[in-house]
Amino acid sequence: MNKSVLAGIGAVAALAVAFVGYKAWSVRSEAAKWSGPMKEIVEEKIEHDQTVTKSRFVSIIDAPVDKVLAIMWNVENLQQMVPNFKLSRLIEANGNTKRLEISIQALTLPTLNYEMEFTLHPQEHMVTFKTLKSQAQDIEGEYKLEGSPDGTKTRLEYTTVAKDKIAVPFPQSVLDSAGRETYVNTVRGIEKVLKQG
Repeated sequence: MNKSVLAGIGAVAALAVAFVGYKAWSVRSEAAKWSGPMKEIVEEKIEHDQTVTKSRFVSIIDAPVDKVLAIMWNVENLQQMVPNFKLSRLIEANGNTKRLEISIQALTLPTLNYEMEFTLHPQEHMVTFKTLKSQAQDIEGEYKLEGSPDGTKTRLEYTTVAKDKIAVPFPQSVLDSAGRETYVNTVRGIEKVLKQG
């Protein structure tokens, strides 16, 4: 091989390494914005056990429980409410169950695609959800709502168990920040809809 071909290969390799380094720096930089205390979260717990992550976030929303639950049950509009949701398409609705195609992008990570089932439990003020199809992970969880004694506020408790199906090339702290960002943006989306009336 002549020197100009070797120099060209070296230049391409250097650009590839620089791009990967920049992308890793970009993801970590974006994750740092979501790693500290957030005003929307009054309680938080994240636990890891190999490929399983258990998350719990709690928020207080200034609205009656019935209004918050009505917004939360409108899951097919997540795409309009929460910037992390790139797609929230209703596939089927049957009574208190909805099946959706969802695409989520947190931080600057790759977009993840899911087919999810959401179930409304009106008497318990709860929405449960689970993955039906996904290449990346299986998720199961719930949004549980509790009204304040005076009926003016709602305590929102989100719990989830995510089981990774594939190895993820990002540090756990970045993935935790991604989950936190999606949850906080969901709370902000609910509050925005409440303000719009």
